[in-house]
Amino acid sequence: MNATDIKILLQEAGAYRSGIARATEVDPEVTACYDRWLSEGRNAGMGYLENYTDIRRNPALLLPGAKSVISSAFNYWWGKCEGPLQWASYALGDDYHDIVRRRLQSVAEKISLETGAECRVCVDTAPLPERYWAVKSGIGFIGLNRQLIIPGAGTHFFLGEIITTLELDTDQPLEIDCGSCGKCLRACPGGALDSSGLDARRCLSYLTIEHRGQLPEGTHCGKHVYGCDVCQEVCPHNACAPISEIEEFRPRQTVVSLDAEAIIDMKQEDFSTIFRRSAIKRTKISGLQRNAEYIIKHPSPADDAKQA
Repeated sequence: MNATDIKILLQEAGAYRSGIARATEVDPEVTACYDRWLSEGRNAGMGYLENYTDIRRNPALLLPGAKSVISSAFNYWWGKCEGPLQWASYALGDDYHDIVRRRLQSVAEKISLETGAECRVCVDTAPLPERYWAVKSGIGFIGLNRQLIIPGAGTHFFLGEIITTLELDTDQPLEIDCGSCGKCLRACPGGALDSSGLDARRCLSYLTIEHRGQLPEGTHCGKHVYGCDVCQEVCPHNACAPISEIEEFRPRQTVVSLDAEAIIDMKQEDFSTIFRRSAIKRTKISGLQRNAEYIIKHPSPADDAKQA
């Protein structure tokens, strides 16, 4: 089984694009940049990002004897959904951890069965710098919005990896960037983006999903009840974003149709039913209700104008 065979298997498993990189230590300048980002406190309350720094630098610590990192991108974009509230588009279907892992695991098992090589599947939860490996494998480049951008397709993709002891032909890294565009930097509601990266302390995605406790005063939520897609919405690379063919990622109308009042009145059993197999469960009912209450108490100027 060679690299071409594996890419065909990944395409059949639903991957929009895939690529392969040598499983070597992460470039020192990338590691230094990440360490500096942590030292500046830009990871906010996500203390777990400070753990396992040795593994982040070397995929062979996740799988001894690793020779190759196979990166894949799975399209979740089903078009923009209109509703009373704004939700991160990635979370409107089934939980990507389960869907992507299952699809990659089926490929990993075929690799092991045919070649005898060991494989380990990673989908977001392992301490692996996924966007770094996606760039190394030629899938895309990291934009000013810190998203992986696939030329001609945009940013609406989940990433997953198969680390394997099988030595494979590798792809050329993609060495391009956003240039001087900067639309995402100017549009970010919290001013969380600058030329040096993301400051999670000001990011609506972090604040509405990961942050525990009350939202900081002065937070401009607008209608964002879970996550924020503004930096993707303004990105020129998403102008012709392809529609997904993965049915599990199709947005749930039961979620899209929710308004703030319905969330505030929601009981735990309702939350568990509506968000079964959903990434939105990460914020818990308390976090989602906190966000809904904040939206009602802090209407945006546009909302005030409508009420007038």
